[in-house]
Amino acid sequence: MSDKPVSSRSDSVRKKRKSGTKQSRPLKGKSRASSKSGYRELPPITARGVINEFGIERRKKAGKRRFNTAFSLPRSLAQVLPAPLPRTRIRPGWRLLSFVLVLLFGTGLYLFLSYPEFQVSSAQITGNQRIPAEEIKAALELNGRPVFLQTPARIKEKALQAYPELASVDVRVDFPNLVSVHVTERQPIIQWQQDGSYAWVDETGTAFRPRGEAQNLIVVQALEAPPALNLPVENPLAPAPFISVETVKALTALAPYVPAGTPILYDPATGLSWTDARGWQAVFGASGDNVEVKVRVYQALVDWLTQRGIRPDLINVAYPSAPFYRTGQGEAQAEEQ
Repeated sequence: MSDKPVSSRSDSVRKKRKSGTKQSRPLKGKSRASSKSGYRELPPITARGVINEFGIERRKKAGKRRFNTAFSLPRSLAQVLPAPLPRTRIRPGWRLLSFVLVLLFGTGLYLFLSYPEFQVSSAQITGNQRIPAEEIKAALELNGRPVFLQTPARIKEKALQAYPELASVDVRVDFPNLVSVHVTERQPIIQWQQDGSYAWVDETGTAFRPRGEAQNLIVVQALEAPPALNLPVENPLAPAPFISVETVKALTALAPYVPAGTPILYDPATGLSWTDARGWQAVFGASGDNVEVKVRVYQALVDWLTQRGIRPDLINVAYPSAPFYRTGQGEAQAEEQ
């Protein structure tokens, strides 16, 4: 056996580490230089005999140190400097969107109401015969008004209230500023005279003020005012009838048999009559039924009285089946004579 000591593997590793450590020690000059610069060098890190270069890279990247110091200003200078404004962060949401929409809507509404292009310059009136168009325009008060605020129902109501002589009113509103009004005037058939004044009456019994001239009117002289009519209201905008439709039918049926230039008398108690040129009162009642029969009975009774030389004060044929006449001595039934 040999006398040399057996070296283990661990001993060889220690020898290599000692030799590597001695070689990697820095020079004295370099350590002094690093101490002067104020930076401390990190010791090299070795792994399995390799020197790590992390310390070298850190020395390259290192620069000058920076220090932050806070100090207070004098009170006079602090009062001069403006105070810092708080930072406000605008977050758009539904409130901002609502505000923008309201602003846009208000601006548009203002433009629509103020611009002349959207204001009614002059209404177009058609269908009028007796009422001047300018008078209707003045009553409607449409000139210069925004067209967006005008409704056909409101214009129609205003026209019918101002002019009872209008039977119907049709209104059309067109953008940007056109309003068309077509009116239909009532056609008079009766001239109703009462208490020193007169009015026109149409076929529905509605009375209205006369305008201009009308031909072939039935002249009625009322001894008293007609009774008030309690009729169901079909159209709230139309005026209430002045006389009943039945009275209008009776007048139109009796008018062809009345002597020319003779007015028909109206009495709520006895109905319709007229003063015969021969000096008596001819009464035909308030009904328009059987007018032709009443006229034949009346003419026959006049002939019968004339043959006998009787001068009556009144002849009543309101009921053609029972006519009678009246003289200064009293009444008498025609069939009894």
